[in-house]
Amino acid sequence: MLLGAAAVSSHDKFAAFEALFAKNSSEVSRLLMDAITLVDSDESVAVDLIKKASILLRPHAANEDGRRRPATGGLAPWQENRVKKYIEENLSTAISLDELAGLVRLSTSYFSAAFKVSFDMSPHNYIISRRVEYAKRRMANSRDSLSEIALDCGLSDQAHLSRIFRRATGTTPSAWRRFSIGQEVAIGV
Repeated sequence: MLLGAAAVSSHDKFAAFEALFAKNSSEVSRLLMDAITLVDSDESVAVDLIKKASILLRPHAANEDGRRRPATGGLAPWQENRVKKYIEENLSTAISLDELAGLVRLSTSYFSAAFKVSFDMSPHNYIISRRVEYAKRRMANSRDSLSEIALDCGLSDQAHLSRIFRRATGTTPSAWRRFSIGQEVAIGV
């Protein structure tokens, strides 16, 4: 009887892994394709993307109820939420590591290491990724110039936006905007 229970348990674990894999396979594919396009231009971002894909494939990354387990040595959930909220509210300004560390009452060096454990990337890369996502939303939903969008994203100028956008997406902001608008027209939005 005990042997049967162990067999069911391992079967259930395999089924759970298959479900997790099926759910995350498209995200893993996207992360790996992005990494491939960035490996020559920005190796550190490509490595971060591959690490994210690897994490999605780990069956032990979630509890039985599907929630993500807190990472050992990372930020507490309240700290993660406070930092995320602060970054989102202050994308248009310069955000320093000291500010973020002070926000969650940690030393700068400890905060930086804990942030990387919790978010799988450095604070700088996370802020850049949030600025790129904000720029995408602005480009898709407005006709504002790229220089205006760059300033609203906390970047110095349009050239700065173009550099970080291309590193993150593999394309320029203007090409991304043209493609995005073309997609909207094609689907009748």
